[in-house]
Amino acid sequence: MKKSIIVSTVFLTFSTLVVKAQETGKHEVNLTYSDGMPVTFFNGFSNALSSAFLGQKLDSKTTSSGNFGLGYRNQITERIRVGGDVAFQQEQTEQFDKNNKAIAKRTNNYFMVMPAMSFSYIKTAWLDFYGSAAAGVIVDKYTSTEPNKAAVKDNTTDFAFQVNPAGIRVGKKFGAFAEVGFGYRGIISAGLNYKF
Repeated sequence: MKKSIIVSTVFLTFSTLVVKAQETGKHEVNLTYSDGMPVTFFNGFSNALSSAFLGQKLDSKTTSSGNFGLGYRNQITERIRVGGDVAFQQEQTEQFDKNNKAIAKRTNNYFMVMPAMSFSYIKTAWLDFYGSAAAGVIVDKYTSTEPNKAAVKDNTTDFAFQVNPAGIRVGKKFGAFAEVGFGYRGIISAGLNYKF
């Protein structure tokens, strides 16, 4: 008897969530630009560490495209949305010797795929104050070149995450948003959003 009550309760709860998801079934797509600073910082730190380890005083210059992303969300309850993000970021690092002569260049192309969830703290027709979290993988396709040597190419795959505890979206169907947090995509993000 007790087991059938538990099974019935779980079934009713699940059915309610499915019906609610179909009722609210709002879809969203996002275009996002983030600063990509954590990845840039870690690259710079590893270059400084390798220079110190090798006992050479090497200067380096890193440029970053920033992080470009495309996301999708489905509103499954009044406050919860689930979906995923794909993102791209390119970093280029040049190293120079003590005579300011270029001795190495490395290009990193980062591709990120992360399932995501967001929760609305305060939500009205025109304003949404929310937080979000995402976790997935980052693939680094890199090429390293040195003068008079063959280019070295490789791929690495690692865990990636992004936590943005504070985000705000303004707009009804079309909207603009800004987020603050930390992770592989950056510290500050902004973009455009469309609900359908």
